[in-house]
Amino acid sequence: MLHRARSFFAAALSLFLFSNLARAAALDEAQALSQADPADYANVYDKDLASATLGSQPQVTQAELKQMMLSDLDSVRAMIAARYAPAGWKKEQYGWDLDAQVQKAKDQINSSAAFGVKDYQLLLKNLLNSMKDYHVSVSFHSTELAMLPLSVTEAGGRYFISGINRKALPENVFPFKAGDEVVSFDGKPVAEAVAELNRRAGVDAVPGTDAAMAAMLLTVRSGTTADAVPQGPVSIGIKPAAGGEAVQFPLKWLYSPEFIAPQPFVTNKGAQVVRIPMSWLGLMMVQTLAAPGFEQASYGLGNKDGFLPDFGEKTWSAPADNGFRAYVYKSAATGRNIGFVRIPTYMVSEPAKMTLDFINLVEEFNKRADALVIDGTNNPGGIVLYLYALASTLTDRPLAVPQHYISLTQSDVAEAINFIKQTAGAKTDQDAQAMLGPDVAGYRVDLELLQNWTGFYLDTVKQWNAGRTITTPLPPFGIAAVKPAPGPRYTKPLLILTNPLDFSGGDFFPAIMQDNKRAVIFGERTAGAGGVVKDYKRENNLLGVETIKLTATIAQRADGSPIENLGVKPDVPYAVTPADVQNGYADYIKAADAAVNALIK
Repeated sequence: MLHRARSFFAAALSLFLFSNLARAAALDEAQALSQADPADYANVYDKDLASATLGSQPQVTQAELKQMMLSDLDSVRAMIAARYAPAGWKKEQYGWDLDAQVQKAKDQINSSAAFGVKDYQLLLKNLLNSMKDYHVSVSFHSTELAMLPLSVTEAGGRYFISGINRKALPENVFPFKAGDEVVSFDGKPVAEAVAELNRRAGVDAVPGTDAAMAAMLLTVRSGTTADAVPQGPVSIGIKPAAGGEAVQFPLKWLYSPEFIAPQPFVTNKGAQVVRIPMSWLGLMMVQTLAAPGFEQASYGLGNKDGFLPDFGEKTWSAPADNGFRAYVYKSAATGRNIGFVRIPTYMVSEPAKMTLDFINLVEEFNKRADALVIDGTNNPGGIVLYLYALASTLTDRPLAVPQHYISLTQSDVAEAINFIKQTAGAKTDQDAQAMLGPDVAGYRVDLELLQNWTGFYLDTVKQWNAGRTITTPLPPFGIAAVKPAPGPRYTKPLLILTNPLDFSGGDFFPAIMQDNKRAVIFGERTAGAGGVVKDYKRENNLLGVETIKLTATIAQRADGSPIENLGVKPDVPYAVTPADVQNGYADYIKAADAAVNALIK
C-alpha cells in the first residue's frame, strides 16, 4: 500500500503540533526562562570535551564573514530565481527586481565597516520582505523571546487590548479589560511604535494587513524572526473604553535569553577570531509568530472561538466534543433561524475527524437554519485538501478552484514519473484506496481522484520536457473542481466573514465561494497570500539561517486575476470600527445579520 502518500501530511501536522505546543508552553515556561542564567546552559556539556575542543576552530575575520554572507546571498538568489513563481507578477505590479534587491543587500554589507550575523539576519529578512509576499519568510536559530501577557488589535487606525492573561495580570493588579484603547507604547504614540516595527522588518505590502500583524507583534518579539528582542520595563498608555484620561501602566517584558552563544565574529566590532510527488502543493499557510499563554487572546490567528460574540439568542449549539464553534441563533431583526460556524484554520491534526464533525453540523443546519454565517476571519490557512473537503459539503454542484502557475525542478519531475509508474495498475475505487487510503486529509479517495492526480503529474512532465520551468495554469493534484460530497450538503444561502488577517487558505476559501457564486463575502479584503509555500532548509551553520519559505506557485482566479497581493474583496464591505472593539461588535453583528437575512428569498 502506498500510505507513504501521507508523508506530506505528517510533515504538515508536525508544523501544526509545534505551533500549538508553542502556544501552550506558556507563560510558566517564559517566566522560568526569564529567570535563567545563560551561563547555566554550559553545565549540560562535558567540561573535558569542551576544554579539549576549545580553540580548535580558526578565528573568522570580518572580511571572511562578509564573504560568507555574500556567498549566502548568491545561494538565496539562485533559490529564488529557480522557485519563486510570482516573480513576473511582482515586477509588473511593484517593479520588483531580484538582482537589484540582491545587489542592494550586497552593497549594504560591503559598505559597512563591521557587519555581524544579527545584521545579516535582519538584512535577509528585509530582502525577502521586499517581495511583498506574506508566504515568503525566513526563520533563524534562536532561543531569545520577549512577550507581554496581553494582546493588541487594530481597528480604524487605533489600537485596542484584545486579550489579557489573567494568570499573569489579575484584575486587581491590571484593572483594564479587552476593548480599552492603547494610546502609547514605550513612551511613543502607539501608531509610531507600530510603524517602527514595520520599518525595521521592511514590511510594505497591504496596509491593513501590515497594521494588523504589527499590532500582534507589539507584545511578542522573537529572535527566530530577527526581531529586536526587548527586556526590562515598558510603559503602556491605556485609555479605558468607559471614558476618562489615559493612564500610564508599567509592565515588564517576560524575557527568555539567547542560549545559542554568539561566536566571536558575530559582533559589530570588526575582525575577531508514494510518497506524493510535489507534496508541498498540499499546504497553503502563512508562518505566524504565536504568543504562548494567551488564554484570552481570542483575536489570535487560528483561534477556535474567534473574536466575535454570539450573534443572538441561541436555539441550538454544537455538542462539546465537536471540533467547531457552531450554533443556531434567532435573528433579532427578522426572527429567522440563522446558523453560525467558525472555520478558524485549515491546519488541523485530525482532518478526517474534523471533516466528520463538519458533516454532522451540516446535518443540523439543514434541519434548523434558513441560512448560514461562516466566520472565516483570522484564518492563516493550512491543508488544501481539508479545505476542499469542507467546501464539498456546502454545494450541490462542482466548485471550480483556482489554477496555479507552478515552478518545477528535476526533483519534481522525477517524483512525478515514479508516481505514474507506481499507480498505473489502479482500475477501481478500491485500488485507489489501497494505494492512498480511504481519504486524504478528509477528502474522499476514489479512482477519479487518483486519475486526476496521475493526469496532473503527466502534465507537469510534459511541460518540463517542453522546456518550461514554470507551468501554464494547472489545478494542483488535477482537482479542477471540488465535487459535492456524497453525504449531507448545505445548499441554502451562505455569508462568509473575512478580514485582513485571512491568509493563504484563508484567501482561497472565500475566493472559491465567490467565484462560483456560492456565497456572499462580508467584511474586509483578505491579505492576498495567493500561492503554495515551499520550505528550504538552510544548512549554512555560522549565519544562523534555519529555513526560508518561498511561494512556489501563483494562483489564478476564474477571471484570470491573481490572489497574490489583491486578496478577495468583499461583496458587502464592512470595516471593523473602534466602537465595535469597545462595544462587543454590536454594529458589526447587526450589519452581518442584515446581510445574511437579505440572502433568504
